[in-house]
Amino acid sequence: MGKKPGSGISPEDAELFKAAVAKVQPLPHEPRAAAPRAQVKRTSAQASERPAQGLFREEGELFYRADLAKERLKELQRGRFRPSATIDLHRQTVAQAEQSLLQFLNTHTDFSFRCLLVITGKGSHSPEGYSPVRVAALDLLQSQSWVQAYCWAQPEDGGTGAFYVLTRKLRS
Repeated sequence: MGKKPGSGISPEDAELFKAAVAKVQPLPHEPRAAAPRAQVKRTSAQASERPAQGLFREEGELFYRADLAKERLKELQRGRFRPSATIDLHRQTVAQAEQSLLQFLNTHTDFSFRCLLVITGKGSHSPEGYSPVRVAALDLLQSQSWVQAYCWAQPEDGGTGAFYVLTRKLRS
């Protein structure tokens, strides 16, 4: 059995393949989807327009209140606080996610400092090329006075598709 030079396929195998696919019909051509929109970047001007008083860094999606102890923030970033509750916002619209997140926060902010896990996903499968739910969730977190800080989760808790959220006492 001889092989076609440089192809690694014998002429007999090539003929068998051609016979096997001879009756295959191409799928109807559909126009390609529009190129994904560029990811919405947050600017310091946008951050300063938010009603919450805190510090925001896009690198690492980090937000914290100025009065939060630096050691507590470092512990949060290192995953030292185990989340006491988790919410997954995948497959929700922005409106659904905001409503779910507000209800979740109201349910789980009745103790002194508490760590929550909010899973937003990264938006890598989104036609927009970013996650509108993620952007809305982070904006909502910053606007809540009882949210002390948030940062990316450790890989075992969802990595950059999830956030640890540190809350403080809301009710007496």
